[in-house]
Amino acid sequence: MVLRSIILNQGNLLNRIKITLGIVLLARLGTFISIPGVDQIYFSNELKNSSIFNSFSPILQGDSFLLGVFTLGILPNLNASIAIQLLSSVLPPLKRLTKEGGELGQKKVTKFTRYLTAIIAFQYGLVIAFAIKPYVFGWDFTRAFIIALTLMTGSLIILWLSEIINENGLGNGTSLFIFVNIISFLPKALISFNLNSNLSSKLLAITIFFIGILSIVIVQAAIRKIEVISLKDLAQGVIGDKERFIAFRLNPSGIMPLILSSSLLNLIVVGLNNIKLPFTVGNISNFVYMFGYFLLTLFFSYFYSTITLNPVELSVDLRKKGSSIPLVSPGLATMKLLQEIINRISLLGGLFLAVIVTIPSFLSATNLNFPELRGVSGTSILILSGVAVDLSRQLRTYSIFGSYDSMEIKEL
Repeated sequence: MVLRSIILNQGNLLNRIKITLGIVLLARLGTFISIPGVDQIYFSNELKNSSIFNSFSPILQGDSFLLGVFTLGILPNLNASIAIQLLSSVLPPLKRLTKEGGELGQKKVTKFTRYLTAIIAFQYGLVIAFAIKPYVFGWDFTRAFIIALTLMTGSLIILWLSEIINENGLGNGTSLFIFVNIISFLPKALISFNLNSNLSSKLLAITIFFIGILSIVIVQAAIRKIEVISLKDLAQGVIGDKERFIAFRLNPSGIMPLILSSSLLNLIVVGLNNIKLPFTVGNISNFVYMFGYFLLTLFFSYFYSTITLNPVELSVDLRKKGSSIPLVSPGLATMKLLQEIINRISLLGGLFLAVIVTIPSFLSATNLNFPELRGVSGTSILILSGVAVDLSRQLRTYSIFGSYDSMEIKEL
């Protein structure tokens, strides 16, 4: 008698955890490798007073005011990935390569993204090199080029480490690095919160914090199911035996709208502060910033969702697979229905993101005595919750099913 038993190697999960923790530790240590020739103390004091750094840079760099090799972090790759996705929606050759190229096409797209990451990182490095001119000893064009090249190299190393996590570790490397950067802010934020807040403010902040986390987890897991039927099943009379549906996530764009809106808004704020407009001073600027953040997040969420979810392609795929939506004619009617559904979930998801990222800042700007934690914003909470949920899913998956690479079939 032949018995087949599948033995799952639980050691594979432990190896993935070790690889992930080792790479994260290496990346964090790299943030403290400073670029030589820079007055780090003077630069740190100036940077701490920057509203731009306090609003968004903690997410990308962490609790570090040091201009180091890994200062750019994963930001250039995020921008490159967004640019490639946008170009894929307007350039037919790149679109075909993404949709129909298979594994070879995905490798080429990944290669293009890496090249673009290097270009963007070098441009960022040049901007930083010229911006820190007052803090550099013996500044000249050669030193500026070396600083830009160093920052670009550090960004590419972070990209390489994130890809190792994607292949051999746990979670998404890009999201995990941002997650760790935010976590590095929590100890100081909690100490400041405990010292500078009264009891009522603490209770209000804790209540809003847990409500926010609960709502984020619910929305991130929420899907909109659209039932479909197969012509093959219909012909065989097996309708109802299998549940078939298209699932749309309520927030299909993830954190990309937050990155786009924050980057654009910070550039606008820098420009307005440089020309000294009167409405950029005082509390009015806070509300202008929040209103702009709300609108841009809503816009980019809707825009990004329309790129990732194409009703025309979905309708064509259903027809190719011999499937259709019950009581809806294939073709134009199906496309219109899918477009309406995508518009609704994009609007709801965008509103949710916009509200989550602006409520803490709004409460801090009002007279409610709500404590503001530097580096811990609505965006930070959203990222922390999303990454934590994804990590827990992967941990459960590997602990239950193991890995196909470690699967052995034995005959007894």
